Amino acid sequence: MSDIRLSRSHNLTPEEREQVVSAFIDYLVNTLNATVERTEGHVAFKGAGYKGHVSFDDVSVEGDLRLGMMMRPLKAVISKQIGEVLDHYLGLN
Repeated sequence: MSDIRLSRSHNLTPEEREQVVSAFIDYLVNTLNATVERTEGHVAFKGAGYKGHVSFDDVSVEGDLRLGMMMRPLKAVISKQIGEVLDHYLGLN
């Protein structure tokens, strides 16, 4: 498997952070057909050809994504898109 790691600082309020996490979970479930498990400050997910997790707290978001063999050739594109979407949701762009 191939790893993608992302980390960002943020200035979101707890309410804004909850909205971002909820939107992320909705995207995973409804668009990527992933299974999701959420605990306090952590979201784990798994889908066809990938699995990962995201941890979040009052000041940062960190995530790891593991790509299966069929997704490896798309690593650079996937990494770039995830970074852009993450920046958008965190208000960093």
